[in-house]
Formats: sequence, C-alpha cells, structure tokens
Amino acid sequence: MTGDLLLALDAGGSYVKATLFDPAAGTSRTVGRAVDLVRPRPGFTERDAELLWSATCRCIADLVADLDGGPGRIGVVGLTGHGNGLYLVDAAGRPTANAIMAADGRAGELVGAWLRDGVEDAVRGQAWNGVWAGKPGPLLAWLDRHDPDVLDRTHAVLSCKDYLRARLTGVVSTEVTDATAGGLYDNSALLADPGATLSASDGTLRAYGIEHRRGLLRETVDSTAEYGVSTEGAAATGLRPGTPVVAGLVDNAAMQHGSGVFDSGAVCVGAGTWSINQLLVPLEQMTMDGALGSVRPYASNSALNGLGLLCEASATSASNFAWALERVLTGASGADRAAGSDVFEARLERERERSRRVDDPMFFPFIDGSRDDSAARGAWLGLSSANGEDDVLGAVLEGICFEHRRHVERLERTLPRPLPVRLSGGASRSPVWCRLFADVLARPVQVSSVTELGSLCVAALAGAGSGVFRTVEEGVARLSPRWSTFEPDERLAEHFDRRWRTYQTWASQLGRLHWGVDA
Repeated sequence: MTGDLLLALDAGGSYVKATLFDPAAGTSRTVGRAVDLVRPRPGFTERDAELLWSATCRCIADLVADLDGGPGRIGVVGLTGHGNGLYLVDAAGRPTANAIMAADGRAGELVGAWLRDGVEDAVRGQAWNGVWAGKPGPLLAWLDRHDPDVLDRTHAVLSCKDYLRARLTGVVSTEVTDATAGGLYDNSALLADPGATLSASDGTLRAYGIEHRRGLLRETVDSTAEYGVSTEGAAATGLRPGTPVVAGLVDNAAMQHGSGVFDSGAVCVGAGTWSINQLLVPLEQMTMDGALGSVRPYASNSALNGLGLLCEASATSASNFAWALERVLTGASGADRAAGSDVFEARLERERERSRRVDDPMFFPFIDGSRDDSAARGAWLGLSSANGEDDVLGAVLEGICFEHRRHVERLERTLPRPLPVRLSGGASRSPVWCRLFADVLARPVQVSSVTELGSLCVAALAGAGSGVFRTVEEGVARLSPRWSTFEPDERLAEHFDRRWRTYQTWASQLGRLHWGVDA
C-alpha cells in the first residue's frame, strides 16, 4: 500500500458515512450525510441512487480536502452497506430506476401467498433465509409482474455497497456476503467449498417465478477482491485514480467482525433503528438438520473465515425510544430542550436513579411489528395512577432489552450455555442502557470505544489485503483497542427473571392480536 491511511464507506438505510483511519496514530475521522427516502405510494420505500452516489462523493471529497499530503495518502478503500432491497443498474453501474429499500412492503401480498404455499420451507435450505417483503426475490418477482420494463432495461441487480463500488471503479460485481444475505444464490455450495464462486439458485428462482430473470444476477466475488478507482470515480470523489478498492462485506457481517468476534464465542447485538442479534456458526451447521433448522433465523449469510452468520432481527430496538420521546412523552422532553439539555441523555440519566418495582408497567416495542408478525402492535401494560413519565419511559428501555433477549435466546437454542454479548448501535453509547442490557440479558455486555464498527471492520479487511495488517483480526484489534465491560447486577437477577417471564406471556398474546387488520 502506497498511502498510510485507510478509507471506509458505510451506506445505511438513511445515512452514508466515510471514515478515514490512521493506523499509526490510532485516530479516525468520520463525515456523514443523510440520504432522504422516497415514498411514492403507501408501502413503497425507495431511494434515489444518484443522490446516494452524490452524497458519498461529497463525504469522500470533504475528507480529501482536509487531508495534509493529498489523496495519495489514502492507500486503500473498503466498503460496507445495508443488505437486501434492490439496486438496479446498467452495464456501467448507473441506476436504471430508484433503489428499493429493505423496508419496502409492496411485495407483502405476494410473500403472504408464498408463506401459505410453503415456499419459504422449500427454499430455505439453499437460500438460508426466510421470506419477507424487502428481500431481493420478492421485489424482483413484484417488478416482473407489475413493472417488467424496468427489469428489461436493467443489466444487473446489486446490493447497496456493490452499487457504490461499481460507481467508484466502473466494475459491476456482486460480493459473496451480500449475495448470501439476499437469499437468491445457492449458498449450500459453500458447505463443500467455503471459497466457492456462487451462482443464482435455479430452484429458488423457479419457486419465485423469476427464473427468466437469472441473467440479472452476477456470479459472486470474494470479500477481498480488489479493484481500482476509475478515472470517473476519481473525478467525482477527489481520490487518486487506481486507488485500490476492496470488495467489502454486507453490514451485519461487518458489524460482527468489527465487534472483534470471529468465532462462536459471543453474541453480537446491534441496538439501533433495528434490533440486530447475531451468532457465528461453522458453515457445516448451515443446513436444515443443523442451525438453520433448529433456529430458523430471520436471516443468514456467510462471513469471514469460512463461517455462517445467523441473524435474528426486528424493528423493535432504539427507534421505539426515539418514537416515545418525540411523539408521545413530549412533556418532559420539551422541558429538557428548553433547558438546553440533550433529550435522550437527560432521560437516560433519570433512568439511572429510578427505583424498580416488580409491578412497574411494561412496554412491548412492536410499533412497527414484531419479528413474528408484521401486523403486531406495541403497547404499555400494567399502568397505574402512581406511574409518571419516568416509569413509562423506563418501561420502553426495558421492553427493548427484553425483545433483544427473545432474539438472543432463539439464537442460543443449540448452545450449552449463555454467551457474553458485544453491544453496538446507539444504545451502546449510554452507560445506563448498557447496564440495563447486562441486567436484562443476565450476562456481561462489552462495548467498544469506537462507534463505527462496520467501517472499522472493512478498513481492517482492506488493510489486511494491502499489507498494513497481517490479518483482519489484527486490524480490528489495532483499530479498536479499548473495550468496557458491564456486569449484570446479581441483586437484580430475581427481579428481571420475574419481569422476563411476564413479558414473554404478554408478548405472545399481543402477537396474536390484529387490531382490526385481517390475519
């Protein structure tokens, strides 16, 4: 590597971030920009892919402009981005339509029919994933039925970070962890050869009725595959032409390894907009007779070191806390703002001092559905006239932790003992919430001093490929050397065990209520 700095790009559902790491100094700098979503019809969630590229270019250009020594100091670029959804491109990597996001629901009716017909069971062994509306398969099937012209003018279907790499380098390719996360490839080929090049699964495409669209799916490349920034990409970003670009990882694999987890020794929990809960297993367990069948995870994909990654996820995490503060419990929030306090920090600090009772109210964080039922609704239960805003908001924090526990215990069905947790996401920035996670999950919770763990991982991946680090593991350890551990309070163990049993009972009941919506 000719330069001494590592550049990482991370494109999520609402932001794109560029982070510049200096391995020698142990420092980093991040620039981020929001990328607005487009909702042309109810249930449709899209993004202007040109705006995403433009925002990415501005983030990179901002970092380059402030860089002593110029863009030549950037030795290599790594990428990560959200999984699922669809980025439709022509042969040059330019968008042929708006990107469709993973939160899109237009294919919901189609998915419902497939679930009733047993399609999910038929494809899970090869696809490793359940069927839900925002995955590439249902979205392609919906477009094939309702807007075939857009597919006719499309050269390839890409993931988010693969789209950005195509714009940077001019090469259209599909990286293997994103491909396995999407559920349209024959992932079972990795059982015989962890380094295999994957092709689209003919059986899965037939089950979805889109076998005639097979040509839109590129064969996979390895996460460490290297390209060079094109002349066009350099002009748009300020990077030096030819700067190496490493293929990268899908975001949940990047979060896992960026958390310093490269084996089955810990569960990774991401508490942000979504509840993300993950466990690495040997690839030979990625069968219906193994972990895929016993856990039946929400989603799965490959990871580094020949491992499979089981993912339990739902829209039940910290976004519920933001909703409660901004839309419901606005009284004290207004007072905090008037006093010049950060609303979130102020409310979390009050949680530190709140006394706990076994009959405190409970919150069920299903305002956007649950893992098991998209029609589930959220609720507070057990309210009394003695409760105030602090009790009601404390129930939200606790309920989010309980729902993470439901996910984590699903993942651990095949394990002999509970594992420690590596926590990331917005909740990890609050020591109060970290302690609550440790108490509710009844196990140690470890938190890195670095917040951009996905970016850190792909920077380490790029650095390992270019010789800065001997291995990705070494790179992650050097870029994230400090961790804090929050131990569960044994004095609260019985309290939370009782609360957990009550939560499970009511959560299962709420999941069966459809609130006037046809089941």
